[in-house]
Amino acid sequence: MKKNDISYLNVDKTIKFNYRVALLAIHNNKILLQKADRDDYYSLIGGRVHLLEDSNQAIIREVKEETGIELNINDIKLIKVVENFFKYDNINFHELLFVYKVDSVELYKKDNFKTLDKDNVINKWYNIQNISNMDIRPEFIKNCYNDDILKNEIIKLNN
Repeated sequence: MKKNDISYLNVDKTIKFNYRVALLAIHNNKILLQKADRDDYYSLIGGRVHLLEDSNQAIIREVKEETGIELNINDIKLIKVVENFFKYDNINFHELLFVYKVDSVELYKKDNFKTLDKDNVINKWYNIQNISNMDIRPEFIKNCYNDDILKNEIIKLNN
């Protein structure tokens, strides 16, 4: 956890709060997903918002850190705000996630590339028709690739 990340781990280290952003990239019926070697699932490019940083600047920064591509505000559109509750590594998470859709020719040209700021994370384009059989987290990503209007959701996986 970086010093300026908006993230809080409670005293007994059983609950963590995160304020995060993620990038939904769709092009030619493909979706860009990343996968870490240590995980059995796929996710979107993104990360934690910093203190005093708005979410659209955070996604622009995260994309630059992870891909080297410099987006501008006109390349992105907020399509989803999700309050997400889940468990990972025996920690209960409460997460606010802002999902941005992107339109970037430079990003569309990249495939099967390593994330610049993380070891052992690969980004790759996958056919949308095949994602229903993949473990993608959060799972709502499988159904939001056609979204263009802002939507809000609360997802509780550990009831």
